[in-house]
Amino acid sequence: MIGCAVGNGISLMDLADRFGTPLIVYDLGKVEENYKAIRDNLGARVLYSIKANPNLAILTFLRKLGSGADAASPGEIFLALKAGFEPGDILYTGAFRSLDDIKYGIEAGVLFNFDSRREFERALSLGYRPRTVFFRVDLGYGRGFAPGVVLAGEESKFGMFLEDAIDAYRLAKSVGVEEFGIHAMMGSNVLDPDYFIRIAELLKEYAETIEYRVGIKITYFDMGGGFGIPYRPDEKPLDLNRLRILRSFFPGELWVEPGRFIVGNAGYLVTRVTEVKRKGSKTYVGVDVGMNVLIRPMLYGAYHHVITCNDSGEREVVDVVGPICENTDKLAVNRELPRVNEGDILVILNAGAYVYSMSSNYNGRPRPAEVVVYGNEYAVARFREPLESLVAGQVVPGFI
Repeated sequence: MIGCAVGNGISLMDLADRFGTPLIVYDLGKVEENYKAIRDNLGARVLYSIKANPNLAILTFLRKLGSGADAASPGEIFLALKAGFEPGDILYTGAFRSLDDIKYGIEAGVLFNFDSRREFERALSLGYRPRTVFFRVDLGYGRGFAPGVVLAGEESKFGMFLEDAIDAYRLAKSVGVEEFGIHAMMGSNVLDPDYFIRIAELLKEYAETIEYRVGIKITYFDMGGGFGIPYRPDEKPLDLNRLRILRSFFPGELWVEPGRFIVGNAGYLVTRVTEVKRKGSKTYVGVDVGMNVLIRPMLYGAYHHVITCNDSGEREVVDVVGPICENTDKLAVNRELPRVNEGDILVILNAGAYVYSMSSNYNGRPRPAEVVVYGNEYAVARFREPLESLVAGQVVPGFI
């Protein structure tokens, strides 16, 4: 991105004027660059993690690039199929799935990644007899940018420790499963390449023990996601060159499930200044987007860099706040920015992952439009929700 422009010089200010604000813009050229970088450096089968951003245009674009899909729910399976993914290119990973969730996956014909032996037993009770099955293990080692995204140990609800995993693989072998995969997802937004090398070492050790104890051969080694992007200006990007060692690390196929790494830095949340309020020693820059769209700073204390598209040369320390009736509706706190005025445009960076997908209609706020850019072209990929969407699916019972 150069000077509030994306693609081949398409102005975010012009897009804001044409489509209104708040607005989320995705640069598909950046999505393509990120996808190819992780695929080519790791030599891996890439399954895009739909939960990061389920926009149908992005899913279709990645499918055409050759990506598979990582789905966490029937809804994400539905979206992947809508985008043209074949069932065999969708890995269905979940935890504590209901029988209806399991049944949907069986009927859709997708690959299953089971979180526990009991979950696999419940699938078997529905008549499920797969040729290929994955199980999710807990390697006891994880890392993340916040406690809630460290997915290892007893405090994590996901996966199985080694002995439980051995029991699950034994059951799968006994019912005729022919191909086996092993899966581990241990953390989120990690920028240290040594972390991923350690995860690979542990995953390989677990697989070797399982193979020896159960008498099977594991074909697919899925390291999950967690590949990070820099959110702060002083952070260094993940060095994928260091991870080229993983290309021949496993005796079978390496699979990875990046979401944020592919789409995170390709998204721009464009918002307009509604008011500048000075209150005592504080200056609040109010904008027309709030925590109903970008909840990560409030949920995790996450940082998103903010830039202005009008630089007066003067600078001041401000809080960038939204219109939601919560005092936690603060998108950036004590941030030094160029002095802005009502009507100016701000751009919140790294808005491609876990922004729209975690949004809501809280405070009766419809969600924004989404626009995709590719080179010199751009188009709406999702329309702004009208007020009528707030009552969609609702009825007033006759007895009221």
